[in-house]
Amino acid sequence: MTTPSALSPEQSPEQSRGGSADPSTEQERPTPGQEPDPIQAQAPHTAPADAAGGSADTGGSTGAVGTGNDETGSGTDHEVRSENELRALLGLGPVGWVEPRAVRIRGWIATGAVGVIAALLRLVGLSHPKTLMFDEIYYVKDAYALWHLGYEANWAANSDAAFASGDFSGMSTQAAYVVHPQLGKWLIGAGMELFGPSSSFGWRVMPAVAGILTVMLLARLTMRLTRSPLLAGLAGLFLAIDGVALTESRIGLLDVFIGFFATLSLYFLVRDRQWSRARLARRMAWTSPGARPPHATIRPWLLATGVALGLTCSIKWSGLYLVAVVGVVVVVWDTLALRRVGARAWFLEGTVAQGVSDFLQTVPVAAAVYVGCWWSWFIHPRAYKHGWALEQIENHQPVPFPSLPHSINDFIAYHQQMYEFHVGLASPHTYQSKPYGWLLQTRPTSFYWEDKAQVPQTCWGGDCIQAITSIGNIVIWWSAVVALAAIIILGVRNRDWRAWAPLIGYLGLYVPWFQYRDRTIFTFYTVAFVPCVVLVLVLALGMAAGLVPPLPGSKVAQAQVAALRNGQIGAGVRPWRGVGARFLGFGPQFGRTPTWTPPVVETDPGMYRISTQAGDAPAEGESDAPDDDVGTGSRADQADAAQAMAELTGYPAPDSPGGQSRGDGHRTRWRGLASWTMVPTWQIRSEGIALIIVVTMLACAASAFWWPIWTGQNVSRTFWLYHMFLSSWI
Repeated sequence: MTTPSALSPEQSPEQSRGGSADPSTEQERPTPGQEPDPIQAQAPHTAPADAAGGSADTGGSTGAVGTGNDETGSGTDHEVRSENELRALLGLGPVGWVEPRAVRIRGWIATGAVGVIAALLRLVGLSHPKTLMFDEIYYVKDAYALWHLGYEANWAANSDAAFASGDFSGMSTQAAYVVHPQLGKWLIGAGMELFGPSSSFGWRVMPAVAGILTVMLLARLTMRLTRSPLLAGLAGLFLAIDGVALTESRIGLLDVFIGFFATLSLYFLVRDRQWSRARLARRMAWTSPGARPPHATIRPWLLATGVALGLTCSIKWSGLYLVAVVGVVVVVWDTLALRRVGARAWFLEGTVAQGVSDFLQTVPVAAAVYVGCWWSWFIHPRAYKHGWALEQIENHQPVPFPSLPHSINDFIAYHQQMYEFHVGLASPHTYQSKPYGWLLQTRPTSFYWEDKAQVPQTCWGGDCIQAITSIGNIVIWWSAVVALAAIIILGVRNRDWRAWAPLIGYLGLYVPWFQYRDRTIFTFYTVAFVPCVVLVLVLALGMAAGLVPPLPGSKVAQAQVAALRNGQIGAGVRPWRGVGARFLGFGPQFGRTPTWTPPVVETDPGMYRISTQAGDAPAEGESDAPDDDVGTGSRADQADAAQAMAELTGYPAPDSPGGQSRGDGHRTRWRGLASWTMVPTWQIRSEGIALIIVVTMLACAASAFWWPIWTGQNVSRTFWLYHMFLSSWI
């Protein structure tokens, strides 16, 4: 089932995919099942970087010519692009490429390892404390009522202690006014049904499971973005030992479910981006620039994204902003993809024809899932607000939509009342905080506090207390603030879409809170986007260490291809450093190598070129032109450029299924990382690896340091004060 384009007329079967009615163009197509060599199809004077994937700045073709199969043999230029060339333009690997088996296995090993760590940290001692704490007094009792009445009910005053001891007689059959959707409470109640409603472990086990799954899901998302088991494991580890993610996985609140479903939405979104671009390259293969793009179609991963977004909104309404951001991003990505391949009317096709399809597969799907999660409210006539429309009509008062069933009008009126509550909530709270301090964790939330009147005085030092405070792992959060600035710069300057994956979470789950500066809000809301905080940090560390390969066809990849072929980077040569690394004295410079190193001249910050003026003069008859000009686009020269691009990006060259690297020529210090990352070992930066090690060690030390405060251990008041680094934490 496809949606026809709203902008381009249907094309007759006799016309070519490029829009030409000339039947001679059909003679230039490859025979079925046979793809011409993209290197041979390259224009003679195309730059080497273009031969390996095209320009990152333009949406046109790479200037490929006919395959030479025409009868005249004239080699007329038809500018058709192969599927691999289009995939390179769209930042994809060659057709049929899969990750090496060793990398896939290690990726799952890393995912499983961080999942085990997350499970141990979240499940051990989960039943402590055995009383309802913080907003568990609302959500846990609402969950019990949902599973036993089908709707949230009012409870008698002072029912919290009785509920914790197994006395549920305080629940009435009168419907309660609640301001959040039901899905999160259904999930909490599922754990209570499994382990008993009086079990504090049962209250919290489903949030703990959601926290564990979020850790593993983030590892898989990072693996898909970077193709590095090392970075995937690092992301999962950081999330597993973060204080915000940890404390909210050990309490019966709703927000940890937002974090899980939001991360699931981002994962599906990334899968859809790769799937839709692969389809675009396949459908536009062997066309010229200006060809009509393929019709919009059903996209399974985009539908899954809509479902996940609907589930996010079914936990709390804050997921609505993520729906809006994802909707905009999908249209922008699709429009830019059409521009990159030089599609006809790419802007209108992307924003109108494709944009309508994108909208229908996200927003209505999310809305349908959201309404469906209220099923229990619809089927129980005693639920809150049922009967409102009938009462209004009997009193000759207006209802929103008189022609619709009363239950729909009741549902709409209920949501209007919920909205008024959310925007008008201004009750002061001791631990409320403003969003501008969330990233620095200036005012964490205290979930639990018991002093010496209720706590056994068995701790070392006396004056024992028990406290649970959602202090984020400050090594991770404070480092991520610096990383966020770096990722924004790299995402904008290098046009690297991978940087936008975590930024979507910031835009959809963090930035909207700034419009509610007068509302009562808390730092623990950050659990919704803490996976994005971790992902920003891991991407920045990976880029600093050279563990994130450039995208095929990008400007960065083209520049590095030229440098690799000129001998500026490669085996036995230290990798490029940026301005920051040069300022700290890390380079860029050539390292020691057993082979002769040509003298170099600095041209601009971060760049070196080989200079024959400063060293030996070229031999008679030799050219002093750079390597990428030698041969003026010969097949061997272009094949070398394609192989260089493959080596840099971690994908095999189209004509080299093995995708082997040129080799270092000697054993390197990073040879042990060969199966834990997809970049050549010579590209790994020692200072970046050292930075990863330092940050990881400090984060693990911080996790051990704050563990007693995250889990409510019996500690002295002096010990607790010693852990309150900032006065605003008290």
